[in-house]
Amino acid sequence: MDEKKIVSTENKTKKKFTLPKRKHIKNQFLFKRGAYSVAITAIVLVGIIILNVLVSALNNRFLLEYDMTSNKVNTISEENIEYIKKIDTEVTVTMCALAQDYYSGSMNDYAQYQYGITENYNDYYKQTVNLIEKYNNYNKKIKVKFVDTQDASFANITAKYSNDQLNYGDIIVSCTRNGVERYKIIGFKDIYNITEDDTYANMGYIMSTIDSNNIETALTSAIAYATSLKSSKVAFITGHSKKDTTEAYRKLLETNNYEVDLISDKMITEISDKYDAIFIAAPTSDFIESELDAIADYLDNDEKYNKGLVFFADAAAPYLPNLYGFLEEWGITIDAGILFETNTSNHLPETPTTLGSYPVAEDEIVEKISHCISGSNVPMVPAYTQENSIKVTTLMSTPGSVVGAPVGTSNAWNGADDYEPLAYSTVIQSQRAAYDDENNLITNNVIAFSSCDFIYSEYSEYNNVGNKNVALAAAERASGADNTGISFVSKVITDESFATSVTEERVNLIVIIFLVLLPLACIAAGIYVFIRRKNS
Repeated sequence: MDEKKIVSTENKTKKKFTLPKRKHIKNQFLFKRGAYSVAITAIVLVGIIILNVLVSALNNRFLLEYDMTSNKVNTISEENIEYIKKIDTEVTVTMCALAQDYYSGSMNDYAQYQYGITENYNDYYKQTVNLIEKYNNYNKKIKVKFVDTQDASFANITAKYSNDQLNYGDIIVSCTRNGVERYKIIGFKDIYNITEDDTYANMGYIMSTIDSNNIETALTSAIAYATSLKSSKVAFITGHSKKDTTEAYRKLLETNNYEVDLISDKMITEISDKYDAIFIAAPTSDFIESELDAIADYLDNDEKYNKGLVFFADAAAPYLPNLYGFLEEWGITIDAGILFETNTSNHLPETPTTLGSYPVAEDEIVEKISHCISGSNVPMVPAYTQENSIKVTTLMSTPGSVVGAPVGTSNAWNGADDYEPLAYSTVIQSQRAAYDDENNLITNNVIAFSSCDFIYSEYSEYNNVGNKNVALAAAERASGADNTGISFVSKVITDESFATSVTEERVNLIVIIFLVLLPLACIAAGIYVFIRRKNS
């Protein structure tokens, strides 16, 4: 073969495999990388959308929220959640307003027009909707619906509840069983705790403020009423008291679906058997024998029992020998004087006559209670533990560092060294038991409190004290009311907004997550991508 032809062939071969220009390679690479990035971005976006939808669905089912407020103002309390989950029948919560009315300021305008509330309380109105809408998350049988009061269809609702005066913002809680509807209407004042300033009342103007939101208590209580088969009816005997000390307690009972009457007669001749229990709170004058006979006849109930008595003493009252003698027959001994705590760790600062008491018996009334606080306690102890058909149990007691001081002892009293410290009962239950003709157990319960301060709001509103719970449980025990498994104690929400209610610890957590961790994560991801691309 010719040498020139061989060379020519080689040259042609070399030209055939000449590498493309670098610019072309670069453009191809960039195109592929760009397409890859677009694809990854699209996948990430789709993933984010899917994740968002998934989280939203899970939130509707499992309520994936974290309440960062100090006292959980946007969260239903655990005891209420437990009760809500047990509801086994359909409940309808009808809001006589649209959801947007609570956010737009319409509710604020109504509050000003109707109640003279001039300040902006939108935070409370938003909070109301936020809490109500959570009920369905915990129990699908609880249906929440908002209605437009300006729509013509609202006339059907007003006609249905024509015996009640429905107002804008009212809430109707209803439950129908066997074709019979049982319902309760929650008004504006049931939801919001209002303080009225009547300084200018003579000019026809009252200034009001909203102190707290009570929607959780009001709504759960209404659900309990609507789903219950009966209500207990009780009466307060007030004719022997100079002042009414029971207003807060009566309101608590009414909130928990008791029908409450007042017996203000100066002399009791008979007590109707329509009452499941009677209450005597802070009497200042003694009962005569015929009145005590009437109480005894009421408790006996023609030997059917199932009636109860709850008594609250007052150390400021004179000694009442007839009434205290009657209680002693039930195993409850009350002496003259006032309890004085000698241990500073067991009373409020500078007030040794306002002391703590603690559960000492295994009983449903006090099983979830850590302690109670009350002032003006009388010296009270069991007269016996068992006598005939009556069993006496101390449910709560002071520590063994308390002395029974003389009547009128002040917080500055320094004579405690002359008295023997003892543990005094603060809540005593006396139960009489028997069997009826059909061999069914029947009982009477007489429950005595050493102080009427147990039901004063001043002490019952302290954090972590069980005053309201114990007093409410005592009413349940005395009246034979159905045990709901929950005490509907007011949840006072005093923080008006997220900004004012978030604790410093939670603020720091927000700062760390959003201003430190997330930026650092983004920087780390950027460095990783840069290094990987450089190596590529």
